[in-house]
Amino acid sequence: MKVGFIGLGSMGLPMARRIRAEGHDLTLYARRQASLEPFAGADGVTFAATPAELGAAVESVGVCVFDAAGVEEVVFGPNGLAGAMEPGSVVLVHSTLSPRQIQAIAERATPYGLRVLDAPVSGGSARALAGELTVMVGGEAEALADVSGLLAALSGHVVHLGGVGAGSYAKLVNNTLFAAQIALADDAMRAGEALGVDPAALADILTTSSSACVASGVRLRAGSLAGIAGTPADAALTKDVTLTAELLGEGAPGGELVVAARRFVTGMRQG
Repeated sequence: MKVGFIGLGSMGLPMARRIRAEGHDLTLYARRQASLEPFAGADGVTFAATPAELGAAVESVGVCVFDAAGVEEVVFGPNGLAGAMEPGSVVLVHSTLSPRQIQAIAERATPYGLRVLDAPVSGGSARALAGELTVMVGGEAEALADVSGLLAALSGHVVHLGGVGAGSYAKLVNNTLFAAQIALADDAMRAGEALGVDPAALADILTTSSSACVASGVRLRAGSLAGIAGTPADAALTKDVTLTAELLGEGAPGGELVVAARRFVTGMRQG
């Protein structure tokens, strides 16, 4: 399949590498030339000067930029994808957006004949490179079927949740739980300190015992919540917790999850 990819960050770069490794012809666009350097001289990989040039050369495109503004820029901005891709082409938005944002983008793309799939991913860069991501999809089943071979390169666990926006709901719940788990791991370390448990020994126990999880590992490796501030996890999770908080008002079912996740955000700033 002729595939385009935009957004070669910590997740996008290994995803793009995996797509090419699975045999798909790959066209890339990046605002910064340095982002393209890992693919210099690679067979089957071409670089486009604009999103429009990329869109004209591919059947589907993955977009893995930071937020909704970034997605809108590459799809609808000057020299964007929308005016260049063939009607019926599929745009997979791997960025984590609010359901309302991705629904608005999909609606705006409809007059161009583009089919937008809400397709956020989870698993981290190592699993992206291994093709072991979880992909949460919202959108038309027919569009999903048309890119099933492409998604198979990235994941053996593609979950179709419903219409556009459904994938984003699931991803926001996942990431908000992740942030809350980091906060709870910090609580556990402070509880151990109050009880006189050696911090290094407790961290060793918490990373190897029944409470161990990916999120607690993030906190324990960082040494404190403040140690996470300024990292990619800070920016991504702060954005996602904020988006979930906008969806779940005070007293809403599940609101306690947001309260716990916000402690992660405030803890980083207070540290």
